[in-house]
Amino acid sequence: MARKLSPSASLSGAFVLPLLVALGPTLGCSGEPSEEPDSGRSVERLVYAVRQHTVVDGDRISIDVAGGMGQVMDYNRFNPGGTIEIFDTRTGVTENLFEGQSFQHTADVSSLHVSYDATKLVFTMKVNKDEHYHVYWSPLERGSDGLFEIHQLTFGPNDDEHAIWLSGDRIAFITNQGYTEMGTRADEYNHSRVVTQMATITLGGGDSDRKLCSQNLSHTINLFPLQDGRVGFSRWEHLENVNDVKLFAMNPDCTQMVALSGQHGKPGNSVVQVSETNTQNVFLGIVTDRENTIQAGALVTIDARMEGNAARVDEERSRDQAYTVLTPAVPTGSEPSPVGRYRTPRALPNGKILTSWAKGEVNDSNEFTLTPPDFGIYIYNMGTRENELVVNHEGTWELYGQAIAARTAPPIIGSIQDTADATVPAMFGSIDVRNTSLYSKHGNTVSGAQFDGTPLDDALKQAVKVRIIEGFSSEGAPGTMMFGLTMAEGAAMLGEAQVYSDGSWLAHIPPYVPVHLQPVDEFDLAIRNQTTWIQGMPGEDRVCGGCHESRTSPNLPGGQQITVATGRGPENFMIPVASRTEYPWYGANDSGNVNEIQKIFDAKCVSCHNETTNGGQAQTFYTVTVESTTSGEVLSETPIPRLDLTAREITVTYDNETQPWPASYVSLFYPAALEMEMNRPGVEITVEGQIPPHWALPSDARNSVVLEKLNIVSALDQNKYAWTLGTAFSNATVQGGTRTDHAKTVNLTRDELLKLVRAIDMGGQYYARQNSAFVPNSTDPVSGTGPKY
Repeated sequence: MARKLSPSASLSGAFVLPLLVALGPTLGCSGEPSEEPDSGRSVERLVYAVRQHTVVDGDRISIDVAGGMGQVMDYNRFNPGGTIEIFDTRTGVTENLFEGQSFQHTADVSSLHVSYDATKLVFTMKVNKDEHYHVYWSPLERGSDGLFEIHQLTFGPNDDEHAIWLSGDRIAFITNQGYTEMGTRADEYNHSRVVTQMATITLGGGDSDRKLCSQNLSHTINLFPLQDGRVGFSRWEHLENVNDVKLFAMNPDCTQMVALSGQHGKPGNSVVQVSETNTQNVFLGIVTDRENTIQAGALVTIDARMEGNAARVDEERSRDQAYTVLTPAVPTGSEPSPVGRYRTPRALPNGKILTSWAKGEVNDSNEFTLTPPDFGIYIYNMGTRENELVVNHEGTWELYGQAIAARTAPPIIGSIQDTADATVPAMFGSIDVRNTSLYSKHGNTVSGAQFDGTPLDDALKQAVKVRIIEGFSSEGAPGTMMFGLTMAEGAAMLGEAQVYSDGSWLAHIPPYVPVHLQPVDEFDLAIRNQTTWIQGMPGEDRVCGGCHESRTSPNLPGGQQITVATGRGPENFMIPVASRTEYPWYGANDSGNVNEIQKIFDAKCVSCHNETTNGGQAQTFYTVTVESTTSGEVLSETPIPRLDLTAREITVTYDNETQPWPASYVSLFYPAALEMEMNRPGVEITVEGQIPPHWALPSDARNSVVLEKLNIVSALDQNKYAWTLGTAFSNATVQGGTRTDHAKTVNLTRDELLKLVRAIDMGGQYYARQNSAFVPNSTDPVSGTGPKY
């Protein structure tokens, strides 16, 4: 339940008044950002947070601008002495919300949001260094004792931040609370930090009404309410080579998490700090690089309105269709800015933009040079492209500014999700997996094996199964900072659902778990690798129209009232964690693990592909030297065999880490990994000798040359090959020149070959839960013996 905080006896320690007031009593109200004239409804008060960045301890001065994170997630950067101020535009008088409170000099504020009736404020605060960030609320008028009555809504050993109001006095926020006995998800890219997920509470119930949403593998941040009643949010998406921040939305009951914008192009890597304007589905936000910009960047508008039905979102809009950069002089990357950077923009009712701005380069180097940027609150004038100062205290940041003005509350979306029981599956499926707009609208084609630039629509007609892949990070493989010579995260196959004659499929899978999908052909090769995580709540129905179906056309079953999959019922993939299908490359914890890839090589391949021989020829090598451009240190200088499938160790550098891997793993994956290293800042790479073809491409088995060399027959017709016999290899340097059934020649069974196909298609990871320090839970909730959340 909520708790009222007790004020202290002290009323001292008020903050300095604004340096300059440029926002007068005529600040008006009307619509979206358009520089429209004042409609007469003046905004009388503004509210914003004041945050500290400089800590003085005797002779020691420390500057904290990024919380040691350097990412676009403004999360857990604590410095004491923060507060919330209410600024009266008529009088220029500033009120301190924390005046007289026991935490007046020790707190920090990480977000705030005004209620729809403009009478209450929800905010997230850490009252001192020994506490956690939690959700609080306060009326926006003083009580009879002259103080603001502050109430605490969430408690416990977790951090709750970025709270916003929803209709019906429900509040959504992000939290790093753990979901299972496996623990809180660990960010799959940085690994050292737990990630933030979404949760909701009610104003009256607080934590007693706490509801946790399904999980993602990276941070969810910057929640914002949508006029249609849903919750919008930015989400760091990392899946194989995708590594950016895009926009998503969900229902307030945590169901139907769907894409909102940025999936088909945007002006920069990350879209953050978004809010909806008074025009439905037109948004204001920040576009910036994912790193080194202190969560600041260029101001943009995002028009996500569907043509012909502006009340609906069209997430397929391209960069040129959806995005307008309002501050073209501000970089959308991490390079130094000649004109500063912006944060947390909000559309004022008169169409102008209230935002935080700081001049200068504004990047993480400010932390080292003891020159923190100075964020203040400004009006951005779109006509003159100038910033009109509202308030800027010396030595602090003023952030999250917004008008204290009533606005129409969105409709309440009734909850259809009423259980937290993890033994209740989520249902995933498609009406027709062949239904897609990815070719007609975005030109997606498929190459490799039987396809040669084939439109995705046609390629999907060959789908016979849908592979469902669970993602996990170092919470599932403790101590694992990289899963291998690939950017892919940990992966386990929950199952492969049959695609029926009408293109339908249906499966029950564990709730809360992030998954991605791959439609698979008769050769067990993924036709397409979905690069967005999706998830479901217990009992939620996530049946879509197809493989990214048209967003403007109805989705109908082909020729009958229900799909074949619906008639036959969902396949059951409610599998305990310890039983999920993984492909550890080497050193499986269970010596009897039949899916270890190295065991296949040891049995069938190493006699011909080793340190001295490669097929019928002598082994050849290429040497890769990796040198640090900052220190001049040689990080690694390694002769790498063209194709050595033994387990002997070879040390190579990848993603700033130098470590040994089995020769088989290096031989297959390093040629593709090397391309990424060539473009990595901070290292210089030289290569002597001939780099082999891309033997193995993570998440792309059908374009992996090792499988083209081995070849694989259809699961439906053993006389049909993925790569036509007798035709030339795609890479002319492959021994033999033309394709054969090399797998049969070396006595590789189809089942053994299938394991290699899946290992590559699922990301090419070296580590799995089954060859790391992970210990399966004895009370796994999916098994029916664990807790019910």
